[in-house]
Amino acid sequence: REWLTYIPGIVKGIGMAVNVFVKEDEEVIIQPPVYHPFRLTPLANGRRVVYNPLRMNEDGSYSMDFENLEAVTGEKCRMLILSNPHNPAGIVWDRETLVRLADFCHQRNILVISDEIHCDMALWNNKHIPFASVSEAAAACSITFGAPSKTFNIAGIVSSYAIVPNSIIRQRFFNWLKANELDAPTVFAPIATIAAFRDGEPWRREMLKYVEGNIDLVIDYCSACLPQIKPLRPQASFLVWLNCRGLGLGHDELVDFFVKKARLALNDGEIFGQGGEGFMRLNVASPRSVIRKALEQLRQAVAEL
Repeated sequence: REWLTYIPGIVKGIGMAVNVFVKEDEEVIIQPPVYHPFRLTPLANGRRVVYNPLRMNEDGSYSMDFENLEAVTGEKCRMLILSNPHNPAGIVWDRETLVRLADFCHQRNILVISDEIHCDMALWNNKHIPFASVSEAAAACSITFGAPSKTFNIAGIVSSYAIVPNSIIRQRFFNWLKANELDAPTVFAPIATIAAFRDGEPWRREMLKYVEGNIDLVIDYCSACLPQIKPLRPQASFLVWLNCRGLGLGHDELVDFFVKKARLALNDGEIFGQGGEGFMRLNVASPRSVIRKALEQLRQAVAEL
């Protein structure tokens, strides 16, 4: 219980951790393409961001590039922000990868901030592995952030948490939160969070089955009717990473095409950083009829290219 504290949002938590643990002349490592606040939050706080792009595999999946990570990590690197499961690609990182990352960071005194907000949404019998659980080194050099907001669609109550096994890191971070009165939730937030985790399991399982059906629909439809667009099947969450490079459009053209021709508002891949060019991120946490309508609009727009 003493490892756990409330935080008022995970992006806010990243900003807080950056200010507590990274000096203004020090650096934060991220692994694009990745959730864009990982880049924007340290930069807006005056810290330098170091990039270790993920390596795209032949099947469209991604792996961490440890050789490049070693090459780009300098003496000023103090933090690495990990997306686990990964957003936007929906990767459930395997134990071997997490152990290797933990060893790398622990040896260099780099603090890992593991954003695990999608951890309760592993799909098709994939298993989420918490970063801090894989080894003593991982527990010693990490802060884990989580929240019920994605799984249970309750972002509006603003209820997130930090888990810190290491007593020295914990005392430094928790004391800073307490001093600035940032560790106290509203009355409703913990009640809703406890209710979701205690009583929401039947609903969660039904929701995941429905999301899996929506993902299958997107993949099957693209295969049959939109071969120029190749969705990556996510191992977790409700986000589908669409490889749209087959359309042959530049960034501005691709955004214009989706918004003005297909009349769809997706997240464009470039905001996720290097490697996101030519991709779009689709949220399938919607009624299936809405997803079908979106796909049909996209098909009609592609046919008119």
